Formats: sequence, C-alpha cells, structure tokens
Amino acid sequence: MAVQSGSVDKGVLSATFNISERSDIPSDQGSRKVLIASLDFQVDPEWVCIPREDECVFLRCKITNSSQFTFLPGEVSVFINDSFVSKSRIQHVPPNDSFQLPLGIDPALRVTYAPVRTHKRLDTQPGFTSQGYQKQPRQETTEHSQFITIRNARPMAVLALYILDHVPVSNDSTIKVNVTSPPGLRESNRPVEGGTKEQRHETWVRPQWGVRARWAPPGIGEGAIEWVCAIGAGEEIELKLGWE
Repeated sequence: MAVQSGSVDKGVLSATFNISERSDIPSDQGSRKVLIASLDFQVDPEWVCIPREDECVFLRCKITNSSQFTFLPGEVSVFINDSFVSKSRIQHVPPNDSFQLPLGIDPALRVTYAPVRTHKRLDTQPGFTSQGYQKQPRQETTEHSQFITIRNARPMAVLALYILDHVPVSNDSTIKVNVTSPPGLRESNRPVEGGTKEQRHETWVRPQWGVRARWAPPGIGEGAIEWVCAIGAGEEIELKLGWE
C-alpha cells in the first residue's frame, strides 16, 4: 500500500517529481526537504555472518521498489520501530528493481566458531612394480573439521541466515584439497567466472534439515562455501565444514 503525496513524469533521460500540496521555500540560500511520497513496501529480512572474521550476525533487508517512483542515488537514514539504526546509501533504483539496506547487528542470533580439529592418517596403497607386487610409499592425509554452532534466541523463526566460510586453496600441484563436508559438493563443479549460469552457480545440496549449502558464486572468493539456514525459535543447529 502506498500513500502518495505527489506524482512523477518520466522522460527519456530525466524524471520530474510533482508534489500535490503547496510548500513554502524561503529564499535564504538554505536547503529544504519536501515530501514527495510515503510508500510501504514488502521487506524480506536476511541475516548474514562470516564467522571466520566476526561471529556477529548482521541483519539486512531486501526491498523491491513496487512504486512508480525512481529512487535517486543518495544517503538514507534507517529506522526500526521509530528508532534510528544507521545511515546507508542506495544506488539508482528504478521501479520493480530491488535493493538492500543494512540494519545492524542482531544480538539474538549467537554464533560460535570453534577451533579447527585436525587428524592425521597414513594411507598405504598396494601396487605392482617390475619386481612384482609390493606396497607403495605411504601417503599422509590431514583431516580438518570446522564446526559452526548457531543458536536462535529470537521468539520467532529465522528463515534465511547466510553463513560464509572458506576451505584452503592449494597452489601446489603435489597437494590436493578435498571437501568432505558438506557432503555432496562436487569439486569438479566449482563456479566459473564468466561461464554460463549453470557454471556460475553450483546446485544446492541439503546436508541436514533446514540447511542448504553450495560453492559460493564467483567474486566472493576462491574456495568459499555458503550455507542458507532456517532455524526455529529457541533452536540450535551445528554446521560442519570438513576437508582433507
């Protein structure tokens, strides 16, 4: 629902905003704010956390401009329940386009990023040589397990919590990194920058109830993995990132 105070006339390269009521603008060289429209939009909240860098969970909202107005680039003030939260900036937003606004830290979502657990093992594989059957030299493998615990202390469910983490990327051809958890991630199908849509986005896997995981899109970083979690009120979940 939108309560409009004015209208907009669109040109090819410009837009003219008209206000419906008279407004007094003193000739004192100062700036004045004039209400053009008061608009209500559907807001989709999202929560984001990169626990390797910061265990805080940041709340942001995705807004679709469903009005006839074009939003011009500039600074915006963000309020929640009439309380000032922060200042942000938006870019040029035409009708039917969407944009995001940060809403600060959500203290009701608590993330614990535990130290990495490591376990080494020696693998011996049989083989054949010119002298016949014999064991090949042992190969050392180090298993790494990273656990991320998230608790939702809110009185309502959180439907879209994004968690981002990374696995090491080897630049040595003699060292190979295999992801063992989340299960189902295909090493050969990491996103490719500049490729087709299917090559840029890995298919989601579902390692546990209410959790989706995939390789993060290009541009976020090589070896990046993202989860999208749905957590009920008062519930706690644990994510595992494993590699060897």
